[in-house]
Amino acid sequence: MSKFRTWVRLNVEGKRLWGDVFPDGIVPVQSIATQHAKLEGIKDAESVFTVNWKALTTEQQQTIIKKLSEQSGATKDEILKDILKVGLPLRRRYTFNCGTTRTYDQEPSERLNKA
Repeated sequence: MSKFRTWVRLNVEGKRLWGDVFPDGIVPVQSIATQHAKLEGIKDAESVFTVNWKALTTEQQQTIIKKLSEQSGATKDEILKDILKVGLPLRRRYTFNCGTTRTYDQEPSERLNKA
């Protein structure tokens, strides 16, 4: 079980890219539902999770900002500003499963009927 309410697990490729930030392979996310996002430098929209930035340690945040700055050529301040404005996407293809400890007050059929 994870210490986060909602999380994803990195797959082998995800660990290769982000294992220095998430050594246990667990990444806190805002929701287990993915979104489609157009990422800079990527031709097509991709399915992404939004990382729960506030759940990260200061060290994790700084490491991510540094890595993204080095990869993109943007300043660390620009990277942080973008993360705070639109969130930090994590491509779904770098994960192999997700989980949550969140519970709902209603039965699933009741939620569907109200939608």
